[in-house]
Amino acid sequence: MDERWGKIALAGLLHDIGKFGQRAGEETAKGKNHPAVGEKFVQQYVPALWRDALAPVEWHHGDPERKGQETFAVQVVMVADRLSAGEREAYQKEEDEKEAQKPRQMLSPFSRLAGETSSAWLPLAPLELRGDRLFPRESAQDQGELSRAYAALWARFREEVDALRKLHEGAPHLESYLLSLLDLLLRYTWCVPSAYYYDVPDVSLYDHSRTTAALAVCLYAAFQNQEKKIGELLDVLRRDEPAAWPAEPPVALLVEGDLSGIQDFLYGVKHPKGAASVLRARSFYLQVLTEAIARWILQELELPPTNLLYCGGGRFRLLLPPSAQDRLDEFRIKANRALLKAHHGELYLALAGVLLTPAHFAPVFRPGENQAPKDARGLRAAEDLLAQELAHQKDRRFLELPAEELAALFQPHGAEAKGLCQICGQPAEVEEDEEGIRWCATCQSFRNLGRMLRNAEFLRFTWIAPCALPGHPTWEDVLAFFGARVEVSAEPLAPVPDPALLYRLTDAPLPPRTPSEAVARKFLVNVVAVWGKDEPLPKDEARGESKSKVEPGDIKHFGYLAHQSRGAPYLGVLRMDMDNLGWLFREGFIVPHGNGALDRGTFSRKHSLSTLLSVFFEGYVGELVRALAREEGQERVYAVYSGGDDLFLVGSWDAVLTLAKRIREDFRKFCGRADLGISGGFILVHEKFPLYQAALEAGERLEEAKRAGEKEAGARVPPPKDRFWFLGQVMSWKEFEEVAGWKERLTRAVAEDAAARRVLFVLQDMAEVYARERERRGPWGPWIWRTAYWLARQEELAKRAQRDPSTYQQLLAELGGASFGQNIARLAVSARWAELITRRRE
Repeated sequence: MDERWGKIALAGLLHDIGKFGQRAGEETAKGKNHPAVGEKFVQQYVPALWRDALAPVEWHHGDPERKGQETFAVQVVMVADRLSAGEREAYQKEEDEKEAQKPRQMLSPFSRLAGETSSAWLPLAPLELRGDRLFPRESAQDQGELSRAYAALWARFREEVDALRKLHEGAPHLESYLLSLLDLLLRYTWCVPSAYYYDVPDVSLYDHSRTTAALAVCLYAAFQNQEKKIGELLDVLRRDEPAAWPAEPPVALLVEGDLSGIQDFLYGVKHPKGAASVLRARSFYLQVLTEAIARWILQELELPPTNLLYCGGGRFRLLLPPSAQDRLDEFRIKANRALLKAHHGELYLALAGVLLTPAHFAPVFRPGENQAPKDARGLRAAEDLLAQELAHQKDRRFLELPAEELAALFQPHGAEAKGLCQICGQPAEVEEDEEGIRWCATCQSFRNLGRMLRNAEFLRFTWIAPCALPGHPTWEDVLAFFGARVEVSAEPLAPVPDPALLYRLTDAPLPPRTPSEAVARKFLVNVVAVWGKDEPLPKDEARGESKSKVEPGDIKHFGYLAHQSRGAPYLGVLRMDMDNLGWLFREGFIVPHGNGALDRGTFSRKHSLSTLLSVFFEGYVGELVRALAREEGQERVYAVYSGGDDLFLVGSWDAVLTLAKRIREDFRKFCGRADLGISGGFILVHEKFPLYQAALEAGERLEEAKRAGEKEAGARVPPPKDRFWFLGQVMSWKEFEEVAGWKERLTRAVAEDAAARRVLFVLQDMAEVYARERERRGPWGPWIWRTAYWLARQEELAKRAQRDPSTYQQLLAELGGASFGQNIARLAVSARWAELITRRRE
């Protein structure tokens, strides 16, 4: 990393740190204004070597007395601050705060999406994956509570930053320091508003600080040795309203990378037993591969880690200096050459960039409803161009490579190999395991990784010199090609001399250990179902004895998970994702303004929303899975993937279904909005059903659920989908609650002999007859009186036998006359569910 860029990144990260201290009651001899408090923080808590580079912390709101403090670095941060916030002047006198008497608390970024004005105040507490620390509240805390919360949060932050300072005073390592500081800012300022007295407080100090730092790096690189030009730009931003910000010069390059082919790679495991041990490893590999490529590009350009804005879901976003545009083709070709060799065309990296000018950072006014601005202004315009280029590249995968390399795709390979891997299906040198399954070296490396992930609590990236790929590369070889050595462990790994990033995969604290090793929290849904110590081990079918090959801590294969289901021995496969997320990022920040509308989707605001989505899908979902395992005393679910805005779970069907309900309930609480939905598709499959087909089918059911929601929504924009496909029916989550309620009644009635088990099949049969005949015969038909007669007869028999007849009475009320057509499909699903859960096995 170039030290100059690292120092300006540090100045950008800390430029508003004084706001945090100011709200905690921090004072200085120069007053209580946040630049002065920030300068005090720098002098006390930043290693001495870098303090001279941090003048922007004190002077980023200008030098009104003209003391000569507006140096090049100060002007760079001043411009970056304004572009990040999308405001002409992101500052008012501190007295305004007292006059406004507004809560010094952050509103969830979800609260103002799509024109809504819900009250969803984030708790002022360190970031932890617990509902009481994550879920917003309807009312803000009172000023006394907030003052105490700020003071406690500030004290903990200072304590950890001071420990970091002491570590780096003797042997400073700026890149490592930046990585660790980013983690501390996330933990303690994710819930701190960057401003609350002049704008809606829905942008976190963390996201405003990191986007300002990234922009400062790009501006420093773009305008170095051109101090006059950065001064002129600053004057324009100070003078003009954002609507008049210029469309030149380029100030940064917004870059996105997108791995395509993930589904083919992830689910293309050919053997059901191999799937259990390899699936999670492949998913983990895709996550670390995405990060390794993103950090490799930064290393190649000597840029600091602040310029990695997002990484997850097989995608990453970087902010680079404009000059980096000339190297994007080089990076894409080099990366895809390696991916082609390692994965035979399954994975491809689309990598594109678009130049940003000051005009792209301004809120955009639209003159009329649904009218786009006349010119390409605002962040959305740049993002649209970026999306088009990425889509174009995906349609022409690998065409950037020379023709002779592409020809290899169509040539037979592995002819010299002596076998066929039963896991990936590729010809290769193979070895048989104790169960007779043939594994190639690549799949063996994934199996070993899967075993290491079982109890992993730490993940370490160590930066090494990029290595050439061998003939049959393992996952470690591919990461080494991009200059990363990746290790996972249940215990903290011993420090190494090379620069490294040690991730904690849980909320348990870990203090920094060496200057060259950064420590950070990584949200990663790392849930693998294993046999517990006190859990009954599976029996050998022939002898009725515990299988000696299975020991506590071993990964459960899908056959075991199916047989651990309650009732019918099936696997449950669940796909879910947030509804309308693309629309929300494009249109959701638009609010009425005068005789038109204003797009408030500024750079830092969009990244605040992105940060929270990562916390939920990449972190909190895993905690839900683990919590269910603790409740049950056994692990029955694999979190194959959860990131971006979607997830994929496989496991014992009843456990997966319980999680689907909890995920939806907690997503609502997390958003603080009743109108932001998450849809799902859930299917039941046999343990030997091909995983790839199951994933595709669950995905199709998910899309079917979304289409049904769109159809019901009519002309509403965005359509409130929020639907769930379950046992052949698409339903709202409210209807799913009703189905679950009837399932409980029917299950209890059958278990207590208050109803004959036959009722479960009668309800399903009558639903099938009605669905088949209604178009021909209309809503009224013999199925109504047949059902009524049978239920009445069963009610009478129950009374005679002195059993509770209420179940039959309630069903008669639900299915009488015109109510039959309204309720039979839902009751049939309840009956099918009850039949599955009560099915007896030999």
